[in-house]
Amino acid sequence: MHRTKWRLEQIVIGLTLSCLFSFESNPVTAVETIKPLTNFLKGLNLTLPPKGAPGQRRSAGTRRDCPFEEFIALVPGTNFGLTTSERPTFWFYVPDSNKPKLQAEFWLRNKEHKDVYKETFRLQNTPGIVKITLPETVLPLVVEDLYRWRFSVICNPGEKRYKAFVYGGVERISITSDLEKQLEGTNSRERIAVYAQQGLWFDALTTLGELRLANPQDKRLAQDWADLLEQVGLKEIESQPLVDCCTVENQRLMRELFNIKIRYLVFPVLCLLFLYFICYCYENYKKI
Repeated sequence: MHRTKWRLEQIVIGLTLSCLFSFESNPVTAVETIKPLTNFLKGLNLTLPPKGAPGQRRSAGTRRDCPFEEFIALVPGTNFGLTTSERPTFWFYVPDSNKPKLQAEFWLRNKEHKDVYKETFRLQNTPGIVKITLPETVLPLVVEDLYRWRFSVICNPGEKRYKAFVYGGVERISITSDLEKQLEGTNSRERIAVYAQQGLWFDALTTLGELRLANPQDKRLAQDWADLLEQVGLKEIESQPLVDCCTVENQRLMRELFNIKIRYLVFPVLCLLFLYFICYCYENYKKI
């Protein structure tokens, strides 16, 4: 009886140890299952708003002195896009040029046709897709107001009228409670699909573009980018590199810093000149 009980105890102990060692040698790991965005985008019809805006997404204007093929605004064929951003980002494809130091100009105007933002900057002599983000110095876009934008390349800096340009419209809308629910708990790639489904072109494009800039070797993101551009008829530029070089806010910041330095330099110089003038007058007064 005692021998049988002892054997049962041995079996129980052995099974327990076996389970413990088995548990340690095969740890359970949490695996996050993310639905591929590529499959989602291919099965998703990009929902664009019915409204459009006067414009053209392929460059036009005089061809004289323009040393490259047409450049393209990354917008739908309606030349219009929605955004929830206070200061959206605009994307443009600029082809290769045999002229160094080409200048480009970007402006944004409100419904009263007044410039909200205007900037001139130099383009890098490299083909690719560039972005222009409105800086913090620009007031937030007014919700439900239509804004006009234009991106021009100055083909001949000596004669600014020789420009090739693209232009279109953008409108900011409020984030609805339904959109908030859809975005809740999503990662960056999943948000792109939500933005596309809601017709928020600039939000979808910029979120995906920033991901690609941060992860240039990610093949999934490259395919997502190709799928998104293909849905708006821009397949021919899907393989063009994204060039993080021509952000106007960097040049504006440098100019503002330069202006600040000038102001801080001018004031003490004026003070010294004033003191010198006082001393000069005092010395002349003593001689009288």
